[in-house]
Amino acid sequence: MSDKATTQDKASLSVSTPLGKDALILQELSGTEYVSGLFEFQLVMQSATGAQDVDLTQLVGQHLTVTLTGDSGATRIIDGMCTRVIQTATSYVAELRPWLWMLGLSTDNRIYQSKTAVDIIKAVFGNLGFSDFKDSTTATYTTRDYCVQYGESCLNFVLRLMEDEGICYFFTHAAGKHTLVLADDTSAFADISGTSTVPFLQVPTGKDWIDALHVTDCALEQAVTSGIYQADDYNFTTPSTELKASVTGTSGAPQVYEYPGNYTTKDQGDAIGKVRVAELQAQAKRLAGGGVVRAFTAGQTFTLSKHPRSDLNAAWVLHSVSHRATFREYSNSFTALPSATTFRPPRVTPWPRIPGTQTATVVGKSGQEIYTDQYGRIKVQFHWDQQGTNDENSSCWIRVAQGWAGKSWGAFFLPRIGMEVIVSFLEGNPDLPIVTGCVYNGTNTVPYTLTDDQTKSTIKSNSSTGGKGYNEIRFEDKADSEEIYVQAQKDMTVLINNSRTTTVDAADDTLTLNKGNRSATISKGNDTLTITEGNRTYAVSKGNETYSVKGTRDVTVEGAETHTNKDAFTQTVTKDFTLKVDGDITIQASGAVTIKAGKGLTLQSTSDMSLTSSAGLTAKASSDATVQGMNATVKADTGATLQGGTTVTVKGSAQATIDGGGMTSVKGGMIQLN
Repeated sequence: MSDKATTQDKASLSVSTPLGKDALILQELSGTEYVSGLFEFQLVMQSATGAQDVDLTQLVGQHLTVTLTGDSGATRIIDGMCTRVIQTATSYVAELRPWLWMLGLSTDNRIYQSKTAVDIIKAVFGNLGFSDFKDSTTATYTTRDYCVQYGESCLNFVLRLMEDEGICYFFTHAAGKHTLVLADDTSAFADISGTSTVPFLQVPTGKDWIDALHVTDCALEQAVTSGIYQADDYNFTTPSTELKASVTGTSGAPQVYEYPGNYTTKDQGDAIGKVRVAELQAQAKRLAGGGVVRAFTAGQTFTLSKHPRSDLNAAWVLHSVSHRATFREYSNSFTALPSATTFRPPRVTPWPRIPGTQTATVVGKSGQEIYTDQYGRIKVQFHWDQQGTNDENSSCWIRVAQGWAGKSWGAFFLPRIGMEVIVSFLEGNPDLPIVTGCVYNGTNTVPYTLTDDQTKSTIKSNSSTGGKGYNEIRFEDKADSEEIYVQAQKDMTVLINNSRTTTVDAADDTLTLNKGNRSATISKGNDTLTITEGNRTYAVSKGNETYSVKGTRDVTVEGAETHTNKDAFTQTVTKDFTLKVDGDITIQASGAVTIKAGKGLTLQSTSDMSLTSSAGLTAKASSDATVQGMNATVKADTGATLQGGTTVTVKGSAQATIDGGGMTSVKGGMIQLN
């Protein structure tokens, strides 16, 4: 083909573009393809007509397909997206990359929940409208409860997920299409097209050269690698469980230790350890070479033959292939790994880190004010989350830092739906948020007016649901107005397991019970009220007062005691009643006084006893009545009468005298004087 070719028919190097057949003639191709790497090719093309006004917009972002044809008729197709095209004085230079490269142009902040890494990768592809991929993974991957793409390109996001799980990728090519293949096992690597056994021919001649199916350069590389992987992590749900994992690939080899290992169970740690060891040792042995086999494709296998070192005559997986082609000649260089090597890509894609804190809004189920789980975790809506729905699906469960956290003891305040909270991230990892506090904002304002009440500090809650009340402990620190204020919206319960001491140094202690009852119970012990100086007043404005004492009651009053009853006064004693007064007793009634005894009644005085009545005085007994003393005198200023229904006896052991100052009458149905 001449430099001025106007057609690519029967050419060893050709390109298909959206401009139509032979609109551009491919002159040169150079570039490299990889396993777990983005291929990049440079195409140098000329206009078949020498046109200088080719519409470059019809090329950019479109598929270009290159066909490499050997002398034997074997072909190799390379398809890619034209990501850039440059028009020079004599040619058009296009850059060809995979559609996966386009993901590097998109950045996002997005949350994925309850998906495996493979599911997330597929979702990213789907979100961006790409479907040319094939899942050839064989392992069962752990479901990630929470996985965040944060401030990173979609490309970096999917690459770091692949690297984290030990998933490699490569591309297969067809006309107008290239397909991304996800792989985690050697079974995903197919043989190169055509003859998969390729001879090593350092100086090919004759038919070998014409067939262009040989390797001309070969070098074996062996390297020291780390061979032991150890990691550890922590799971707050099982804090005492040992999670340390250790996997040995090569005994005595250098060791790698990582924390955190990003796993939650020992089994996960062991599985990850195997992937990490394979990653560390992937490049321990590799083959580097060159040749003219156009079919060499990254991610495919070939078997080397005829090498003087017999152990190299084996199956190899092409890890990278660099192609150089013109319409006159073709050559390549390559690296390959033993086909038995399970390739795990190195973790080179950086993970995003959030070194500081953010704020977010607490969310939950519709109609609820509080949404939590058994660990006191909450869910939030991050301000950067475009897909979040401001409900219980907006985030994972997030732990809340407390001022004190022991085993069923400590401080506990649960952020409620609508609150703005401060969120930090363990190790700066967006996948590991933790709430460290709350902040007020324009909607959720402080409990008191600032700066008027700037000396007030408070813990003030809000009744749920409805918010029609609150509990509060408030501190007023304004000089000379200091106060501790406590409000219980409904009930207040205080439990003291030992003593309680309350001291009021000055002023008053007031208890006001607006409605309800007051009860004090001492299960065992004494109740003492001491007033060193002052008075004590009980006032029952309306209602009754009842004292019940099952034991003895002693009342000692060192001064005077006055009882005033404005209604009846009744005192009932089941057994004896003794009233002892060191001085006099006066009983005064505006009406009658009645002393009534069920049995005998005794009035006894160690001195004189007087019964005085302003009117009549009657002493009457249903049986006998006896007046007895050393001397007994019955005296009346006018008259005295002794009368018996049957008999009246006046008798003296020695002498009996009846004496009347005037006249003395003794009268009866029968009178006996003896």
